[in-house]
Amino acid sequence: MNSPIENTKKAVIITGASGKIGLKILKVFLSLDFFVIAQYNTNEEVLNDFLENNPEVQDNVLLTSVDFHTNIEILASIMRDFQENICCLINCAAVFKKGNLKNIDSLLEILQVNDLVPLVLTDVYRKIIQKGNIINILDGNVYRFNKNFQNYRFSKRVLQNLTEETALIYAPDIRINGIAFGMLEEEKTQSNTLAKSREILKNEINEQSISSGIQFLLSNENITGQIIYLDNGVHLL
Repeated sequence: MNSPIENTKKAVIITGASGKIGLKILKVFLSLDFFVIAQYNTNEEVLNDFLENNPEVQDNVLLTSVDFHTNIEILASIMRDFQENICCLINCAAVFKKGNLKNIDSLLEILQVNDLVPLVLTDVYRKIIQKGNIINILDGNVYRFNKNFQNYRFSKRVLQNLTEETALIYAPDIRINGIAFGMLEEEKTQSNTLAKSREILKNEINEQSISSGIQFLLSNENITGQIIYLDNGVHLL
């Protein structure tokens, strides 16, 4: 079928678009004149508030509710509808909750969303879109042991390996890279001030810095299987 949007307009799918990082990425792609397909699970009000406050972009955003624990076929259907325009997939959706390797049920839930879903969506993208870019959203602070969030950090290390391995097997038509984020400025609270103080650089991770990282990965056709650490150097500690 013909794409529901302008034939010349590029489109991107962003999973987890209602999260803190997901919403910033959504804003970046809108500023780059993309049509954004924004997946969310439970935080629809965040996206609705953004669209209500920015009516000029409403025609360039499609909201879609998908529970990755039960059904991801919805996104496959959307890929087919927009396949002429889609040129990028951002795997940003993630479960962030307490738990360690003793909590097997919690681990399986986190691995389902943080690793299996990006892997499945990558393969769906390969079959339907067949070319373009995939960017997996990682975390710069995953190598320091933290018993409370061990399962989450383990899942992000798995996603880093998946980024590198899928880049090998889906080349040359699809380039797959990752961006590992540090703490956003709005996440700085009294409880995590210490974590913020451990950063080597003291710069704010804002939409401008996110935009420059994304544009670099999209525009440089010689890069695949790479991780950009947009984390103020946290991964070095």
